[in-house]
Amino acid sequence: MRQDKRNILVTRPLSAQQLEYARILGLEAIIEPALHFEFPEYWDEVLGVINEHPKSDWIFTSTNGVKALKEIMNAGLQMRPETQLFAVGSKTKEALKKLGLDAKIPKTQDSKHLAELIIEEGRINSVIYFHGNLSRREMPARLRDEGVQVIELEVYKTVINQVYMPDKPIAGILFYSPSAVEGFKMGQGFSGELPPLFAIGPTTAKALREQTNQPVEIAKQPDTEVLLRTVSDYVFNQVESSPSKGD
Repeated sequence: MRQDKRNILVTRPLSAQQLEYARILGLEAIIEPALHFEFPEYWDEVLGVINEHPKSDWIFTSTNGVKALKEIMNAGLQMRPETQLFAVGSKTKEALKKLGLDAKIPKTQDSKHLAELIIEEGRINSVIYFHGNLSRREMPARLRDEGVQVIELEVYKTVINQVYMPDKPIAGILFYSPSAVEGFKMGQGFSGELPPLFAIGPTTAKALREQTNQPVEIAKQPDTEVLLRTVSDYVFNQVESSPSKGD
């Protein structure tokens, strides 16, 4: 464990395990969630839509969609063994597995490649897309272009919080979604000088580059531990490569 610590601003909650991993890497995470999520109190309407489309396969692009599914199952949803499930990546697949469900994921874990995976199946005519109110439009549009019926089912709402810089030195800012970028824009903003910026993936990086000309470092995989390692490598390599005062 590194003894010299650097503060980082993280725009989403981290688990105790992730916080400990950050400390091992020499990072002290300051959590300022850019988002919070709201779920329906009653699921009757959602259950009705699902039951009206018994032959549709299901798509999940976030663990929040899976959290909603758990609540829907508790409200009386009966799983059909013939229903195929598709997830955007390993975290969402893992969340489904905890419910006893298996899902296919694309090799490249993003919504674009998820759409291509579904299209390549070649025999899928209809899907139910479990999503939030701010979900991106590219994937359902791509599927519809290929003649796949997409039943969009909003199962949670994403509420954006304003995010500000803390009153202490920060070595990097971690972003997990375009919505988090929007939260920072609504709060601190991108006009002033900022610490290095880090993105969980290319979609979030694109949103950052639309706000600032500052370089953006991207995790090689859309995974928090990989992102933390990226930040640590960048921060401490920058320190170690800096010339000493005597040079």
